[in-house]
Amino acid sequence: MTTKFSVPEISCDHCKSTIVNTLSTIDDIELVEVNIETKDVTLKSSEEIDLDLVKSLLDKQGYTVVS
Repeated sequence: MTTKFSVPEISCDHCKSTIVNTLSTIDDIELVEVNIETKDVTLKSSEEIDLDLVKSLLDKQGYTVVS
């Protein structure tokens, strides 16, 4: 499954690394792609992802998920 959302605070490689490392801790996620220019995050997973969990994890890191 593919899940895509925006994170307006993405501005640099550090943001990208933080998001990738944070979301990679979720068991079903196979791939995390972050596009700095478009501020989009794409998740590839074997199962449907709990977006509330994604929002919570990123909120703790200072990022906002915009669906």
